[in-house]
Amino acid sequence: MRTPRVFDPIYYFLLAAPSCIAVGDQPQQPASQKEAQVNVPQTQTPQAPPSQVKPPTNPAKAATPAKPRTVVLQMADGLRFSPPRFEAKPGEVLTLKLQNDDSSHQPHNIVIVQPGQVQEIVKIALDSVAGGAAPGAPLNHPAIIAATKDVLNPEGKDSLTFTVPSTPGIYGYVCTLPGHGLVMYGALYAGVPMPPLAKDTNIPQATLEKGLVGGGRRPFVQRFFMPNSGPASIAVALPGTQNYCFDTVECRVRYAWSGIFMDGSQYWRGPGKELGELGDSPWWTSNAFPIKFGKKNIANTDLKFLGYTVSPEGPEFHFQAGKQDIFEKVVSDADGILLKFRLPGVKESVVVLTDSEANWESPEGTTSKNGIAIPAKKASAFQVAVRPKTPPASAAVTPLPASAPQPSPALSTP
Repeated sequence: MRTPRVFDPIYYFLLAAPSCIAVGDQPQQPASQKEAQVNVPQTQTPQAPPSQVKPPTNPAKAATPAKPRTVVLQMADGLRFSPPRFEAKPGEVLTLKLQNDDSSHQPHNIVIVQPGQVQEIVKIALDSVAGGAAPGAPLNHPAIIAATKDVLNPEGKDSLTFTVPSTPGIYGYVCTLPGHGLVMYGALYAGVPMPPLAKDTNIPQATLEKGLVGGGRRPFVQRFFMPNSGPASIAVALPGTQNYCFDTVECRVRYAWSGIFMDGSQYWRGPGKELGELGDSPWWTSNAFPIKFGKKNIANTDLKFLGYTVSPEGPEFHFQAGKQDIFEKVVSDADGILLKFRLPGVKESVVVLTDSEANWESPEGTTSKNGIAIPAKKASAFQVAVRPKTPPASAAVTPLPASAPQPSPALSTP
């Protein structure tokens, strides 16, 4: 009897495997070519020593050009650019989307210039027109970084793409049509921090207020995305020179500043993520909810905003702290503001929490290191004055004449 032959599994697999299986990266040749090469003598090519073999080199791919960032720049009423200033990175590629929305139907152009050269270019443009050139015609000067080729007529649109110089600095942009350049200019901050609006000497303060939120009207109320505040904030310009931000999430005044109100052009012309830009730095910033009932501090979870009403003095906010209704109105007071509180039905004393950033005073309470104690019998209606320790030296704000129409509160939510 013949003994059955036993195959090793690996050996059997190799025998059964199809002949098309390739080993490693060895390219396979057709059978006809293999047979034709069986008895062909092979020429041996000398091989270089391993130390002399150069690795294959891959040519570097060309760098992808940076995609320009778009900045919308409006030519607006009153011979002004909106926004009057903006920021960029040194070396950044920008595309200015230009639109002439000047309702006085005046043509405009824009010229981007080196730092400190705005008025020099304005003078050269005037001399050029005096010499017979067309108003707004392109200029040839080493201080010019970029410029529109043609004048932008009323309701016209154009774009201008250029690279911001790599040297940090404050670059100007200006309309060079006769009579425009003295007031119609702005500032591009490249790698340089921007000062508060009221202290910026690189933008025309004479026309700045026309482009502010509310157009310089007071009182004025606007829901907005505000710096260092919750997503549902309300900015208020009070009669006189005081302004403040009210956070409707934490139901408190976040901060107050004086002088110029706020520039919202970056938000309105952007993707909706920009914050309002204050006219000046706050002279006071609050740290917490200002009222304490007895020994209990109020948590944000205990607060609920219920809305506001508007009077000639400004808005009065209505919110709840637990079950207690609170009404708060902020009005102008000398160099600061006055916080007027109403707590209907309150039966216990309250403490107004103060801080060291401002001077605090209340005719109804007693001041101590822990705050201002308001007795229960006076807690239903009291007021607290908050004044800067150093009176701010802000730009003066001219109020509208008494006969001017008062603005309606802006109720739109950003």
